[in-house]
Amino acid sequence: MRNWRSNVLHIGSPLLAIAALSGCGSSQSPNDSSNSSVQTVAVPQNEAVSSAIALAAAAENFEALTEQAFTAKPDELALLFAIAQESATGIAGQLDPAAAKALDGRVKDAKTAIDAGNPPDIALAAVEGYRLIVSAFSPDAKIPVAVSLLDYAGFRIQADLKSDPKRWSDAREAGKFAQEQWGLIKDSVTDTELNKRFSDSLAKLDEYLSVKDEKMAAQATVTELELVDELEGYFQPTSAINSPNNPKKGT
Repeated sequence: MRNWRSNVLHIGSPLLAIAALSGCGSSQSPNDSSNSSVQTVAVPQNEAVSSAIALAAAAENFEALTEQAFTAKPDELALLFAIAQESATGIAGQLDPAAAKALDGRVKDAKTAIDAGNPPDIALAAVEGYRLIVSAFSPDAKIPVAVSLLDYAGFRIQADLKSDPKRWSDAREAGKFAQEQWGLIKDSVTDTELNKRFSDSLAKLDEYLSVKDEKMAAQATVTELELVDELEGYFQPTSAINSPNNPKKGT
């Protein structure tokens, strides 16, 4: 859900096609299926390419599956899943054994949910896979891991709110997790206006989740995810996207 998603990466050979979706799921209406068409990004399968790029690309695949779990047509959903599954296999060696095993479990959970026609469980399995992948990002990356985990929290809350019945307890736990991640980076965000808006957004989100206000909580979650985009831009301005030191270069 960032400005490097919509580009198409063509690096090295052989290539693995992975999914990216035009536009941001956080700003798209849950009922809007017009943006559900699948685009592809080609990710290299050779050791010469930075592992950071491969991890970022795999995270994008799981994010795409999470965002489109409720809106993708069956054939699109099958493609999104196949791509996420293949990318998970491709990065398994870059994760510690426990994380790799857990990621495989989330892939299996997503497949089970797809077979059962259960969008909330598809989204939740995919977003947990996303969390495992972004947690393996380098602590030296320009965009802190905590920012990606704020994305994770927002996606999880969205899936919780779309579940039937609503997963209020889990959503509140995800909200608390977001507060924890924000606490790790808040002092490094010297843009006082952005800092305040993000803090306020989390406070509002907590308020609406606590009183189980579905409509307002859903709106607050969209705001949180949009502000995560702004945080990404703060830590890595557009002009730096193609920097040689940028792990997301070219994506």
